[in-house]
Amino acid sequence: MSTEQTARQSVVAIGDDEFIMGFRLAGLQSIHYRAEEDMMTLLRDQSIGIIITSKETFDSLSDNRKYDALKSIRPVVVVVSSEPQEELRKMIIRSIGVDLLKE
Repeated sequence: MSTEQTARQSVVAIGDDEFIMGFRLAGLQSIHYRAEEDMMTLLRDQSIGIIITSKETFDSLSDNRKYDALKSIRPVVVVVSSEPQEELRKMIIRSIGVDLLKE
């Protein structure tokens, strides 16, 4: 992938109005979560590099959609939560091969 192609990758936040407000203020593209199909559309969009979503939005997805999101390499799906995240840990291990959160 060329530098030009990498530069075109965008970051998208998906969730309820409260969750995406800060991302909008930061200038990120954001989508108010309406349906499970929104996530599938984003996962297929080659111009998106990162999808940021809230734990609540992620938990509302079907098991198949969660699986698709967690296994996606491009775009990478990041689930934001105030709780420790086992899935984030798995994503880091899968990406770089090292458990950075190991105690």
